[in-house]
Amino acid sequence: MYTETNISLPNKLFRGDSLDIECQTNVNLTNYKIHAELFDRFSSSILLNTANNGGSVNEISITSASEGTFVLHIAKDLTDLFHLNSYLEISLIDSSNKEQTIWFDIIKFADNIYLRG
Repeated sequence: MYTETNISLPNKLFRGDSLDIECQTNVNLTNYKIHAELFDRFSSSILLNTANNGGSVNEISITSASEGTFVLHIAKDLTDLFHLNSYLEISLIDSSNKEQTIWFDIIKFADNIYLRG
């Protein structure tokens, strides 16, 4: 399967902020599960799944299956300890449980200028 995937990322991703990452692929997602992982080279990792893959709409929500659009939701404070250069991998899983990575790239974080607390 040939896939094209577009990801909408803000100019800066701040560690500790809530993140909603909008994604679009050329695949009709009706019969697919989506799995994503945000991780760094050390021990930080966040696993995200669609509801049909053990997750919830609070992790990955499909906004339009026929148009291949979905949003990754990362809750506030989950990225506090991530390295400034981290990685995002997104996979589609078909009805036969075949998994295909449709996105893998570096995600660059910045620190907020104010102290939390």
